[in-house]
Amino acid sequence: MKFKALVNLLPIVAITLVSAIIWQQWQTSQAARRPDYDNPTALAPQGLAPRPESNSAEVVNVHDGDTITVKQGWQKLKVRLCGIDAPELSQPLGVESRDYLRQLLASAGNQVNLYISDTDRYGRKVAELYVPAHNPQQPEEEELLNEEQLLAGMAYLYAKYASRCPNGSGFAQMEAKAKQQHRGVWSDSKAMKPWDYRKSQR
Repeated sequence: MKFKALVNLLPIVAITLVSAIIWQQWQTSQAARRPDYDNPTALAPQGLAPRPESNSAEVVNVHDGDTITVKQGWQKLKVRLCGIDAPELSQPLGVESRDYLRQLLASAGNQVNLYISDTDRYGRKVAELYVPAHNPQQPEEEELLNEEQLLAGMAYLYAKYASRCPNGSGFAQMEAKAKQQHRGVWSDSKAMKPWDYRKSQR
């Protein structure tokens, strides 16, 4: 009787296994279609990103100069700053880049407005970050932290993905100013872009 019952369960087990394999393959294919924001040699998404909605959030951690964790209600999101690539913490100016971003966020009470434009293959939300500009004449004015990191020379332009950022068209100008004034990464002729650095460490 037990053997017969086991034989009867075989089709159910087979269907469950096949369904699990199909689901796993679908998840893998979906992840492969998402952009790899840490790899400039990967194919970039085509077309402009749709204009995203603003989401206010509380910053709970700053990982480095281009990645933070925020809290929205009960949910925590890891967020990658759109269109920029900051030095790794183990690189020269990596810690300074992170601390500069921390300082910008702290001056806004660690409250930010996110304009999420994408999700990368690691599940991070890709976004522009805004904080109040502290301008008494225009209290509604905001600073775009992606641009602030570029302007201070605390990150490189990620030209490949900048077109996916709602305001990415101005990013190159911010980097050009930092380069012209030898700020941050542009003050050291031996500075290495993060992607090249990551390749050199393999």
